[in-house]
Amino acid sequence: MDALGINLGFFIAQLINFGIIFFLLAKFVWPRVLDMLDERQERIAKGLEDARAAEEARQNAERERDKVLAQARADGQKVLEEARQRGEEQVKQIIREAQRESEEIRTQARIQAEEERNRILSDTRDQIVALAMAAAERVVGGGLDEKRQRSIINSFFSEIPAEAKDLGKHVQVVSALPLTEAEQAEIVKVTGAEQVEYKVDPSILGGLILRSGDKVVDGSVRGDMTALSAQLR
Repeated sequence: MDALGINLGFFIAQLINFGIIFFLLAKFVWPRVLDMLDERQERIAKGLEDARAAEEARQNAERERDKVLAQARADGQKVLEEARQRGEEQVKQIIREAQRESEEIRTQARIQAEEERNRILSDTRDQIVALAMAAAERVVGGGLDEKRQRSIINSFFSEIPAEAKDLGKHVQVVSALPLTEAEQAEIVKVTGAEQVEYKVDPSILGGLILRSGDKVVDGSVRGDMTALSAQLR
């Protein structure tokens, strides 16, 4: 050793010191270092696992968000469509109501006009009869009494054709002037009708037109004149 320049005592002392240091390191330091490395590795692994879980959670949240947004858009579209349909239905309902009210107004106006016309015709019936009686008196020279003249003239407006006997259960009667209650009762008696509808049409001039289903009995003056005109041709 001396030839090599190495002090044997010093070398042995160094070896002992190294052994002691190695022992101390192996006994006390390295286990703690290894434990720290293991803990660090576990923390890193846990951090990576947490990051992966967080990424999955983020992706799930995004998918759920997209799903919620899609459902919200669908619900919004449905609400808009329902609102549009309700709006259209309300508009249609308003139009129907307006049409119905307009039709009711027209119907009421027509009924009132017919009632007013019939009232006027009824009020003027006596005047028409009086004028007709005066004309008849001038023609026949007073040969008929007033009662007979009035009967003839009233028959002109309300005479029931013979063909109307037992005409049917539901009868419509058209006259040139409004009929009196007595004349209406006579019509019910002759026709045997259970329901009678009375209409006034001055254009038939006189007489009556009676209808029941497909059956029509035309005893009007207009009908007689039309038939006479056809014969003359």
